[in-house]
Amino acid sequence: MVASEPQHEDTTSGFGRGVLLLALANGLYVVLGYGSTTILARMLSPSDFGGYGVVLSWITILTALLVKGIATSTARAMAGSDVDTATAWRAGAGLGVRLAIGLAVLGVAVSPFASRWFGAGDLATQFAIGALGALSFGVNAVLLAWPTGVRDYARQSLTQAAYAVARLGLTVGGAAVWGIDGAVVGYVLAPLVASAPLLTRHPAAAEPVGPVRRRMLKHVVPVALASVAVTGYFVVDVFAMSGVLGGASHQVGVYVAYGTLAHVPFFLLQATSIAMVPAIVAARGAQARAQSIRRTLTDTLVLLAGPTCILVAAGDAAARLVFGSAYRIDDLVVAPLALATAAITVVSALLAVDVAIGRVRGALAIGGCGVAATALVAWLAARASAGHAERDVAWAVLGVSVVVMLALTWHAMRRHGATIEVGRAVCGIALGLIVAVPPLLVPGDAARMLVAVACGGAWIGLVLRLGLIDARRAATAPADI
Repeated sequence: MVASEPQHEDTTSGFGRGVLLLALANGLYVVLGYGSTTILARMLSPSDFGGYGVVLSWITILTALLVKGIATSTARAMAGSDVDTATAWRAGAGLGVRLAIGLAVLGVAVSPFASRWFGAGDLATQFAIGALGALSFGVNAVLLAWPTGVRDYARQSLTQAAYAVARLGLTVGGAAVWGIDGAVVGYVLAPLVASAPLLTRHPAAAEPVGPVRRRMLKHVVPVALASVAVTGYFVVDVFAMSGVLGGASHQVGVYVAYGTLAHVPFFLLQATSIAMVPAIVAARGAQARAQSIRRTLTDTLVLLAGPTCILVAAGDAAARLVFGSAYRIDDLVVAPLALATAAITVVSALLAVDVAIGRVRGALAIGGCGVAATALVAWLAARASAGHAERDVAWAVLGVSVVVMLALTWHAMRRHGATIEVGRAVCGIALGLIVAVPPLLVPGDAARMLVAVACGGAWIGLVLRLGLIDARRAATAPADI
């Protein structure tokens, strides 16, 4: 037990700092992402923008099999003790390339049927173009698995920033030239451009890769399914609305626009669930692993609380201001969707714990049932709505998301015992609630948005000042790349 403690210290001493660095990089991703979203929403009509959102949901589902499935499984193998780091990465790379090619071919083949199934039959060409994203996102995931596995948070952050810049330039530039087709092409090409910081020489494998790749395949499947389950929460509501109202519906376009703003907390922490896996796997011994789980989950909750509370307070005002009069509605849509996003971000983190442990069946069953329930209630709410589908679907999605989060939390506590550091988590949530108060006191959408931004900056400073996140550097440097 004594010998395991230094190893455990290495897995967690840099995690808080690394996740904060990733969150800041994802902050740039969010800012530039909403810059591109705002520009595209104004360049395209609400109906075309709704169609663009449906196509992006299709791309997201396809690429979830690779982006998190391959990256997480490879990082898990690299952090474990069964095989050396280089062999694990090369096995994952070979598997990822094969899966990317196969998924792209399959996606193109089923695109005509998928577009009709989701009420967007006139977007079959865009669905086929989007399916090619399996190749670009697959290449990016394979290359990103190396810094993830060795816990090189700086390289991961640089790659995320590069993707943010590439996506802004390529989607807006493509839309300016070819409309919705160009925007989809730009979205597909962005991951390839963002892979530039990851192009480096890797060590040779120390043992045959084939057997390792075959063993890894058994783990990729449940991890990929878990990734699809988490991703599904952010797209099945759009598919359900599209199926009822049509992919070119004005209401779908408004819901997509408001939803992208509400998903900010997840976007900020989207790399956290992947980064958690190698940090937990590398801990040796039951006590060390339990401590690693508590630290990583608590860091996630602390960083989640502030953005969520601020969005609940000022998100709808920001959406009305940012997207313009064509997208203006007076119902609360961002607020319930932001709370739902927070719940699913917790679900993603809890799934990451079981992925690291290697026992995902129970958590996957809960998550999968939740996705199906989300799709069903969104469909029912859209059908029953009397002109307020955006609002009704948002609140229905919130209800299901909270139930799934509570069920998965109960499952995790039964399996792992205490899963968070209660004192630090309570302080983090309380701080998030406090910084959300000033925007509520300010009248006017513009003033409320500005105050919310200022409160967000103050929140980051207070998190660091109060020591709610462990900002120490890693005890040992990650492997050279």
